[in-house]
Amino acid sequence: MPDTTVILILAAPALLAIFAGSFLLRRAWLLPARLPEEFALAVAWVFVVGSLFWLGVFLSGSTFLGFGAPWTWLTAAHFAFAGFGALTVTALSCRVVSSQRALSILRILVVVHPIIYLVTAAGITGIPYCDEVGAAVYEVLFVTQLAAVVCGRPTRMARGPRMLLMVALAVPVVTLIPALAWAFGRPLFDIAGMVRYHGTVNAVGHVGLGLVAFAWGRPRPQLTKT
Repeated sequence: MPDTTVILILAAPALLAIFAGSFLLRRAWLLPARLPEEFALAVAWVFVVGSLFWLGVFLSGSTFLGFGAPWTWLTAAHFAFAGFGALTVTALSCRVVSSQRALSILRILVVVHPIIYLVTAAGITGIPYCDEVGAAVYEVLFVTQLAAVVCGRPTRMARGPRMLLMVALAVPVVTLIPALAWAFGRPLFDIAGMVRYHGTVNAVGHVGLGLVAFAWGRPRPQLTKT
Protein backbone atom coordinates (compact mmCIF):
# COMPACT_ATOMS: atom_id res chain seq x y z
CA MET A 1 0.00 0.00 0.00
CA PRO A 2 1.46 3.45 -0.89
CA ASP A 3 2.78 5.53 2.04
CA THR A 4 0.37 8.38 1.28
CA THR A 5 -2.64 6.07 1.52
CA VAL A 6 -1.37 4.64 4.83
CA ILE A 7 -0.97 8.15 6.26
CA LEU A 8 -4.47 9.12 5.12
CA ILE A 9 -5.93 6.00 6.80
CA LEU A 10 -4.08 6.32 10.11
CA ALA A 11 -3.81 10.10 10.58
CA ALA A 12 -7.30 10.54 12.03
CA PRO A 13 -7.03 7.65 14.56
CA ALA A 14 -3.58 8.94 15.64
CA LEU A 15 -4.91 12.46 16.19
CA LEU A 16 -7.90 11.03 18.08
CA ALA A 17 -5.56 9.01 20.34
CA ILE A 18 -3.44 12.10 21.05
CA PHE A 19 -6.59 14.08 21.84
CA ALA A 20 -7.92 11.33 24.16
CA GLY A 21 -4.60 11.09 26.02
CA SER A 22 -4.38 14.88 26.38
CA PHE A 23 -7.95 15.08 27.63
CA LEU A 24 -7.37 12.37 30.25
CA LEU A 25 -4.08 13.98 31.32
CA ARG A 26 -5.80 17.33 31.85
CA ARG A 27 -8.64 15.63 33.74
CA ALA A 28 -6.16 13.81 36.00
CA TRP A 29 -4.31 17.06 36.67
CA LEU A 30 -7.50 18.93 37.60
CA LEU A 31 -8.71 16.32 40.12
CA PRO A 32 -8.51 17.38 43.79
CA ALA A 33 -5.87 14.66 44.39
CA ARG A 34 -2.98 13.45 42.19
CA LEU A 35 -3.93 9.81 41.51
CA PRO A 36 -1.31 7.65 39.70
CA GLU A 37 -4.00 5.50 38.09
CA GLU A 38 -5.72 8.50 36.53
CA PHE A 39 -2.43 9.66 34.97
CA ALA A 40 -1.83 6.08 33.79
CA LEU A 41 -5.12 6.19 31.87
CA ALA A 42 -3.67 9.11 29.90
CA VAL A 43 -0.23 7.52 29.43
CA ALA A 44 -1.87 4.37 28.04
CA TRP A 45 -2.84 6.26 24.88
CA VAL A 46 0.85 6.61 24.00
CA PHE A 47 0.71 2.89 23.25
CA VAL A 48 -2.18 3.45 20.84
CA VAL A 49 -0.02 5.88 18.88
CA GLY A 50 2.78 3.31 18.90
CA SER A 51 0.36 0.66 17.69
CA LEU A 52 -0.78 2.85 14.80
CA PHE A 53 2.84 3.53 13.84
CA TRP A 54 3.63 -0.19 13.63
CA LEU A 55 0.37 -0.82 11.79
CA GLY A 56 1.48 1.80 9.28
CA VAL A 57 4.80 0.01 8.81
CA PHE A 58 2.90 -3.23 8.17
CA LEU A 59 0.38 -1.71 5.75
CA SER A 60 3.14 -0.03 3.74
CA GLY A 61 5.04 -3.30 3.48
CA SER A 62 8.12 -1.68 5.03
CA THR A 63 10.54 -2.82 7.71
CA PHE A 64 11.53 -1.04 10.94
CA LEU A 65 14.39 -1.95 13.28
CA GLY A 66 14.95 -4.92 11.00
CA PHE A 67 11.42 -6.28 11.46
CA GLY A 68 9.04 -6.97 8.61
CA ALA A 69 5.70 -8.81 8.40
CA PRO A 70 4.36 -10.65 10.36
CA TRP A 71 6.35 -9.08 13.23
CA THR A 72 5.19 -5.58 12.34
CA TRP A 73 1.49 -6.34 12.78
CA LEU A 74 2.25 -8.53 15.81
CA THR A 75 4.05 -5.55 17.37
CA ALA A 76 1.09 -3.31 16.54
CA ALA A 77 -1.20 -5.79 18.31
CA HIS A 78 1.11 -5.94 21.34
CA PHE A 79 1.16 -2.13 21.61
CA ALA A 80 -2.65 -2.08 21.46
CA PHE A 81 -3.47 -4.89 23.91
CA ALA A 82 -0.40 -5.51 26.13
CA GLY A 83 0.41 -1.79 26.15
CA PHE A 84 -2.80 0.23 26.07
CA GLY A 85 -5.31 -2.44 27.08
CA ALA A 86 -3.53 -4.09 29.99
CA LEU A 87 -2.39 -0.78 31.50
CA THR A 88 -5.92 0.64 31.22
CA VAL A 89 -7.42 -2.42 32.94
CA THR A 90 -4.91 -2.16 35.80
CA ALA A 91 -5.48 1.58 36.18
CA LEU A 92 -9.27 1.16 36.29
CA SER A 93 -8.90 -1.73 38.77
CA CYS A 94 -7.60 0.86 41.25
CA ARG A 95 -11.09 2.37 41.28
CA VAL A 96 -12.70 -0.91 42.36
CA VAL A 97 -10.95 -1.89 45.61
CA SER A 98 -11.81 -0.50 49.05
CA SER A 99 -8.68 -1.77 50.81
CA GLN A 100 -5.93 0.86 50.99
CA ARG A 101 -3.28 -1.87 50.96
CA ALA A 102 -4.69 -3.38 47.76
CA LEU A 103 -4.92 0.11 46.24
CA SER A 104 -1.25 0.76 47.06
CA ILE A 105 -0.24 -2.53 45.41
CA LEU A 106 -2.27 -1.78 42.27
CA ARG A 107 -0.72 1.69 42.06
CA ILE A 108 2.74 0.09 42.06
CA LEU A 109 1.62 -2.22 39.23
CA VAL A 110 0.46 0.80 37.25
CA VAL A 111 4.05 2.07 37.32
CA VAL A 112 5.58 -1.36 36.62
CA HIS A 113 3.42 -1.97 33.53
CA PRO A 114 5.14 0.44 31.09
CA ILE A 115 8.59 -0.49 32.41
CA ILE A 116 8.13 -4.20 31.89
CA TYR A 117 6.56 -3.58 28.49
CA LEU A 118 9.79 -1.85 27.41
CA VAL A 119 11.87 -4.70 28.87
CA THR A 120 9.84 -7.20 26.84
CA ALA A 121 10.21 -5.07 23.72
CA ALA A 122 13.97 -5.01 24.27
CA GLY A 123 13.89 -8.80 24.43
CA ILE A 124 12.11 -8.98 21.09
CA THR A 125 14.90 -6.90 19.54
CA GLY A 126 17.41 -9.50 20.74
CA ILE A 127 18.82 -8.08 23.99
CA PRO A 128 19.74 -11.12 26.16
CA TYR A 129 17.53 -12.18 29.08
CA CYS A 130 14.93 -9.42 28.52
CA ASP A 131 12.43 -11.89 27.03
CA GLU A 132 12.70 -14.17 30.07
CA VAL A 133 12.57 -11.32 32.59
CA GLY A 134 9.65 -9.68 30.80
CA ALA A 135 7.52 -12.83 30.66
CA ALA A 136 8.29 -13.78 34.28
CA VAL A 137 7.54 -10.31 35.67
CA TYR A 138 4.34 -10.09 33.62
CA GLU A 139 3.17 -13.38 35.17
CA VAL A 140 3.93 -12.11 38.68
CA LEU A 141 2.20 -8.82 37.85
CA PHE A 142 -1.02 -10.46 36.67
CA VAL A 143 -1.15 -12.88 39.62
CA THR A 144 -0.58 -9.98 42.04
CA GLN A 145 -3.22 -7.89 40.29
CA LEU A 146 -5.82 -10.65 40.54
CA ALA A 147 -5.02 -11.27 44.20
CA ALA A 148 -5.12 -7.55 45.04
CA VAL A 149 -8.58 -7.12 43.52
CA VAL A 150 -10.04 -10.37 44.92
CA CYS A 151 -8.70 -9.72 48.44
CA GLY A 152 -8.97 -5.94 48.33
CA ARG A 153 -12.70 -5.67 49.05
CA PRO A 154 -13.77 -4.80 45.46
CA THR A 155 -17.04 -3.28 46.68
CA ARG A 156 -16.85 -0.03 44.71
CA MET A 157 -18.46 -1.80 41.74
CA ALA A 158 -21.70 -3.81 41.57
CA ARG A 159 -21.67 -7.62 41.79
CA GLY A 160 -22.37 -8.34 38.09
CA PRO A 161 -19.54 -6.29 36.55
CA ARG A 162 -17.30 -7.27 39.48
CA MET A 163 -17.66 -10.96 38.60
CA LEU A 164 -16.94 -10.19 34.95
CA LEU A 165 -13.82 -8.28 36.01
CA MET A 166 -12.60 -11.27 38.05
CA VAL A 167 -12.81 -13.47 34.95
CA ALA A 168 -10.98 -10.84 32.89
CA LEU A 169 -8.17 -10.57 35.46
CA ALA A 170 -7.78 -14.37 35.63
CA VAL A 171 -7.32 -14.75 31.86
CA PRO A 172 -3.71 -13.45 31.54
CA VAL A 173 -2.59 -15.57 34.50
CA VAL A 174 -3.27 -18.60 32.27
CA THR A 175 -2.37 -17.18 28.86
CA LEU A 176 1.06 -16.06 30.10
CA ILE A 177 2.04 -19.73 30.45
CA PRO A 178 2.69 -20.20 26.69
CA ALA A 179 4.47 -16.82 26.66
CA LEU A 180 6.75 -18.04 29.47
CA ALA A 181 7.44 -21.26 27.58
CA TRP A 182 8.21 -19.26 24.43
CA ALA A 183 10.55 -16.88 26.29
CA PHE A 184 12.48 -19.73 27.91
CA GLY A 185 12.98 -21.52 24.58
CA ARG A 186 10.44 -24.32 25.12
CA PRO A 187 7.48 -23.15 22.98
CA LEU A 188 4.15 -24.91 23.42
CA PHE A 189 2.80 -23.55 20.10
CA ASP A 190 4.11 -22.24 16.81
CA ILE A 191 3.58 -18.57 15.95
CA ALA A 192 0.02 -19.22 14.68
CA GLY A 193 -0.82 -21.01 17.94
CA MET A 194 0.62 -18.14 19.99
CA VAL A 195 -1.57 -15.67 18.10
CA ARG A 196 -4.62 -17.87 18.69
CA TYR A 197 -4.14 -19.03 22.31
CA HIS A 198 -2.05 -16.19 23.77
CA GLY A 199 -2.79 -13.06 21.76
CA THR A 200 -6.43 -13.47 20.79
CA VAL A 201 -7.53 -14.89 24.15
CA ASN A 202 -5.78 -12.04 25.98
CA ALA A 203 -7.25 -9.41 23.68
CA VAL A 204 -10.81 -10.69 24.05
CA GLY A 205 -10.73 -12.29 27.51
CA HIS A 206 -8.57 -9.83 29.42
CA VAL A 207 -8.82 -6.45 27.68
CA GLY A 208 -12.23 -6.92 26.06
CA LEU A 209 -14.07 -8.36 29.06
CA GLY A 210 -12.21 -6.00 31.41
CA LEU A 211 -13.32 -2.89 29.53
CA VAL A 212 -16.89 -4.21 29.29
CA ALA A 213 -16.89 -4.74 33.09
CA PHE A 214 -15.72 -1.17 33.73
CA ALA A 215 -18.17 0.28 31.20
CA TRP A 216 -20.94 -1.67 32.96
CA GLY A 217 -19.87 -0.92 36.54
CA ARG A 218 -18.56 2.63 35.98
CA PRO A 219 -16.43 2.87 39.17
CA ARG A 220 -15.43 6.40 40.18
CA PRO A 221 -11.89 7.69 40.89
CA GLN A 222 -10.56 7.12 44.44
CA LEU A 223 -10.72 10.74 45.60
CA THR A 224 -11.28 9.88 49.27
CA LYS A 225 -10.08 7.09 51.55
CA THR A 226 -12.65 4.31 51.90
